Amino acid sequence: MTAGDDDGARRGTPPRSDRLRIRLLGVPAAASLVRERLRRWLDGLGWPEPQLDDVVLAVHEAVTNSVEHGYGGTDAGDVEIVGTRLVDGGMQSARIVVRDAGRWRAPRDPGYRGHGLTVMRACMAQVEVRAGAAGTEVELLSVPVPVTGHRTPAPLSVAAVEVRSLVWAERPPGREHT
Repeated sequence: MTAGDDDGARRGTPPRSDRLRIRLLGVPAAASLVRERLRRWLDGLGWPEPQLDDVVLAVHEAVTNSVEHGYGGTDAGDVEIVGTRLVDGGMQSARIVVRDAGRWRAPRDPGYRGHGLTVMRACMAQVEVRAGAAGTEVELLSVPVPVTGHRTPAPLSVAAVEVRSLVWAERPPGREHT
C-alpha cells in the first residue's frame, strides 16, 4: 500500500475518506487484498450489500486482467486502484480506476475463460478501457445507490495481512516498496 492510503485502515479504525488508493505489485495474490480493502471502504460508506458485491466483483476482474494479461510474459509491474465516491443529492456512486503499465491485448475467443469485460459491464453502470503506450486503464462507474451514512466496516481479516506480506515478499530484488 502507499502513503496515499487511509491511515485509519492501518489502525483498524473506519476509513473516513471519499477516496481509496491502493498500489500493489501485480501478482495473483494482489486481487484478494484489493477485494478486502475495497469491500471495507465501500462498507464504511454505507454501500448496500448486493451493489457492494457487484462493485467488488467488477474491480476484482479488472485487477485480475491486469495481473494476468497486462504483464504477460514479463516481470510483474505495479497495479494501482483509485476509488472516488461521487455524491449527487441523496445518491452515491463509486468511480474506480485500475491502472497498470503493461500492454493491452485485445480479447480473443473466450472459450471457458475471457469473460472479464462482460462481467464488469454486467456489474457496473459504465466501463471504459483506455490502452496506450504507457499502459492500460480501466474506469468503472457503479450503479448509483442511496446515501445511507457511514458504517463501521468489519476489520481487515488476517488473510489480507498475509497477502500484503506475500505481495511485498514477491517484489523483485532492488525495487523499493511504494
